[in-house]
Parts: sequence; C-alpha cells; structure tokens
Amino acid sequence: MNDMIEIQPAPEKRRAFAQWAVEQVPKLRTVSTHAFTVPANAFAEAPEDILIGALVDGRRYVSPVEDAAAGRPAPGADGARLLDCGLCYEEDGQEVHPHPLCPETTALDGQQADADAAAMVAATSDETIAAAMGAVLLATDVAASNAAKADGGLVLDQDLPDVPEADYGPDAVQPPTPEGSELPAPDPTEPHAEVPDGVFPCGLPDCDREFTTERGRDLHRRAKHPEAPDAG
Repeated sequence: MNDMIEIQPAPEKRRAFAQWAVEQVPKLRTVSTHAFTVPANAFAEAPEDILIGALVDGRRYVSPVEDAAAGRPAPGADGARLLDCGLCYEEDGQEVHPHPLCPETTALDGQQADADAAAMVAATSDETIAAAMGAVLLATDVAASNAAKADGGLVLDQDLPDVPEADYGPDAVQPPTPEGSELPAPDPTEPHAEVPDGVFPCGLPDCDREFTTERGRDLHRRAKHPEAPDAG
C-alpha cells in the first residue's frame, strides 16, 4: 500500500493546512500549488478542522465535524455496517471503500490503473498500428494523385517521354550530351566549319568562347590572348 497520501485542502483551509505542514518533522512537501503529500501516519494525526472540505487522493473527505454541523449522522451511527477493512461503512447497501487508509481503496486504485494500462496497450496493438499506417498510406496516395492532376496529369516520379528530333524548331537548343561523350568544339578556322549568323567565336586554338558581337570577341582576345597576332 502506498504510504503517501495526496491532500488538496479546501481554499479557505489552505493557509492553516500549510502552516500545519511546515510544522511537521520533516516538513511536508507540496506536489502542486494546491496539494500536499502527507505520510499515512501524519494524516491520521492531522487536525480535523484543516481536513474539512479537502480532497484526499481525489475523493472528498467527509469529516465527523462536518457531518455534525450539517445535521448528518456520522458513519455507522445510523446502523450502517462496518466493513471488514475496519475503516469504511456500508453505503446504500453497497460496500464502498472511500477511506484513504483502507487497503481495499488502494487495491481498487491499482485495478483501475491496470485497466487503464490494458486500454493503452489495446490502443497501440499491432492491428491498430496497421490500420493507422494504412490510413496514412491512403492519404499519401490521394495527395499524390491530386498533385498530379494539378500538374496537368504529369506524374512527377516518371521519366519524361522522348521528343522526336523533327519536333525541335530550327533555333532549338539541343540538350547536353552525356558525361564522357562531349563532342569537340568546331574549329572556326577550318573552311568547312559552319558558324551560325550572329555568333562570333574566339577562333583561337584551345578557346571555344563565343560572343554575340565582334566587339565582344575583340575585347576578349586582347584581354585573354594578347599574344595573338590580331589581338591588338
């Protein structure tokens, strides 16, 4: 059985409870801004007045003083049967164990904790995980399909179809050749070399630079090939 009890005093009793808590040896500690942890033996010796209206392990503490002030008979005074635990009384013909020191109360709390743990395990079973993964995959497929439709039906993870050479226009730029199979640059000094209109190659050995104007070509030669005969 857990020998520590969590007590949340009533708001109007909080200051008095805190004063009593710091007088204990050792001092009682808080677990939140409004709750204290109290050893079971200290709880049994706590003044009745500071426990009135408190929550003890999540259950409202019913004090004999409070019963008397409200005109209610104390537990057992109305002939209610004392249960085997020796701390709780029968209520409405049922065995109810509200007393925080009652071993049955602790056992019931443990059973509830086991039930909560079993529910958590069931929620993360293989079947549940598989169902969740299936839902994720379905959502991914739907998103990919919608994206493909938005792109005009193009599926992005597929290669583009080959375009016949006849479909290229006269000014089309051919794609680069694969690495390792580059074609040598044409030598504009050779008679058979064909230079398109509006293109002015450097024309010097080991230089394949091309320019759109003669002035640009001449400036390049003077800057990069000053040793060339016509660079000046």
